[in-house]
Amino acid sequence: MSFLHRYYWGILGLVLASYGLSLFHAYVGEEANYTIMSMEMWQRQIFRSVVSLGGVGGRPPLYNWVMIPVARWVGWTQILLAARLVTLGATLGTALILSRWARALWPGVGAGKLAGLLYLVTADVLFYRGWLAYADPLFAFFMVLSAFLLWNAVQRRSLLCLFLSLLVIFASYLTKVMTAYAYYGGVWLVLSGQRSNRAFLWSRRAMGVYILGLLPMGLWLGTVGHQDTLQVTGQLADVRDKLLSTDALGAWLLKLGEFPLSILAGLLPSSLWALRGMVLQHRRGIPWPLPVKSLAGMALLNFLPYWIAPHSAPRYVLPEYGLVVLVATYYLTHEPALFQNGILRPERWVVGLALLGLGVSAVGYPVYQQRVRGDDYARMASQIEALAGPYPIYTMNWSSVGLSVVALIDSRNFDRPAVVSPPSRLTDGLVIASSPRDLPGGGWAELEGQSEQLVLICRGKVCAAPFFHSGRP
Repeated sequence: MSFLHRYYWGILGLVLASYGLSLFHAYVGEEANYTIMSMEMWQRQIFRSVVSLGGVGGRPPLYNWVMIPVARWVGWTQILLAARLVTLGATLGTALILSRWARALWPGVGAGKLAGLLYLVTADVLFYRGWLAYADPLFAFFMVLSAFLLWNAVQRRSLLCLFLSLLVIFASYLTKVMTAYAYYGGVWLVLSGQRSNRAFLWSRRAMGVYILGLLPMGLWLGTVGHQDTLQVTGQLADVRDKLLSTDALGAWLLKLGEFPLSILAGLLPSSLWALRGMVLQHRRGIPWPLPVKSLAGMALLNFLPYWIAPHSAPRYVLPEYGLVVLVATYYLTHEPALFQNGILRPERWVVGLALLGLGVSAVGYPVYQQRVRGDDYARMASQIEALAGPYPIYTMNWSSVGLSVVALIDSRNFDRPAVVSPPSRLTDGLVIASSPRDLPGGGWAELEGQSEQLVLICRGKVCAAPFFHSGRP
């Protein structure tokens, strides 16, 4: 541990350099979903609901609210950079909260610095989740902050902290989905399991704070819910579908075994130290310290629904990562002798991941995007713009490739209306599609990428280009 404290700033510098380089990769996955929404929201001056490809509503807009001013600062052509800056800010913010939480739990042992660093070198966060332009990192930031405030409220018997925790969890809901309140409830239940905490959490004054703290949610649903019903019904349907999917029994059983393993791998190295420390203490008959028991309980209780659900993804449990990091921090600072053997030595893991992250960001991703997919999105966007000329571009392709190309077209031509779905009576224009059958009756062509393709369908004067076939495919 002395090694990590001695070279802390150097290691942190390597980690931050890795994140910094990641900001400039080409579009990855479904990042374009969020940049498209922000551009259309600003163009149409609609802010209480998201706007995507001409459609209004569907999810809460806070991630876009934060992204829009950053995009105006760096320029709309750099909207992807703006989105990733918000994500990175949320990741760093989560690390700072965990640092403060660890320092409050275990003062005087260097737990604060260690917890923040461990979160930043967590494999799934460092290589992917911590910089990717999805709403999940900001969603997790608010959830971790809310849990810390709730814990702090219990420690200080502070009604103000309790109220702030409810405001922050509302911000988490506004970022993505109402399951934020389920996470809050899980943390509350674990804290309520201690008799000394129940006198505060179940008091009449606390009940009044709960009612007051839930008012923003009620007001939001009352003012926005009736205008953007999809924001409520769509979220409920999405949660229902994930929990009650009728997948084959075999696929579900396979997921029950695979999902926790993938999470433990993504949580390396903290999962390694947390599990080893808890297992060894249990074998020796040593009771787990109360903070460890509480943090592990919060993580497990909030993990269980995603584990048993037929459909889940690692990003859904990102808020639990920080809780595991705190457990690992305890064992590294209080039981360092457990991790002095070769493969468990913390300095090897932390420095190794920092160097590996820098290598992946500087070389790995650029090579992959150049040779497999990513870099060609800009070329495909340029070809589509050239073929369309002065005529409008539309899209019927909702794949990650199609959306990435649309986002690039929108950001390059921000003074023009955004690309939307085609009208029912399209006379002149170009449509990005998945198949020629998506819009029959016009010319079509295939636009080849490195490992994928888009179908372009033309109508009217755009079809004069020799690039297009005529008639049926």
